[in-house]
Amino acid sequence: MTAIFGAVDSIKPALDFHMARQNLIASNIANVDTPGYVPSELVRVKQFDETLKLQGLNRTDSMHLNGMATSGDGNFTVESEDYQVAGNDMNKVSMEREMSRLAANTLKYEAVGKVISQQIGILKYAASDGRG
Repeated sequence: MTAIFGAVDSIKPALDFHMARQNLIASNIANVDTPGYVPSELVRVKQFDETLKLQGLNRTDSMHLNGMATSGDGNFTVESEDYQVAGNDMNKVSMEREMSRLAANTLKYEAVGKVISQQIGILKYAASDGRG
């Protein structure tokens, strides 16, 4: 049964990453008035190329994709962003920067959600023997 949901399972870590990043960005925004607050960012531990795996298939052309991302929990970490100039209250949160990150992350989260929805739709179609 697990093999049936393999495509969805391989995309789930991306959804988890963007959800955790959304929460961290929201925390940064919530602390915009906290004196001395240093914002944080969620960063992937491994390079994207290292997390791509091809499972049981041979690559016949160098232009083919390497496979789906299979990074799991622990492949991202929280890092402080102590490089920004602090205001009078020593707070380093930039609302413009955080709102931009929030919008970009929302788009990425929604895109991953659509991919998962399409994969589930394909499974649903197959389960109904193509009858809709």
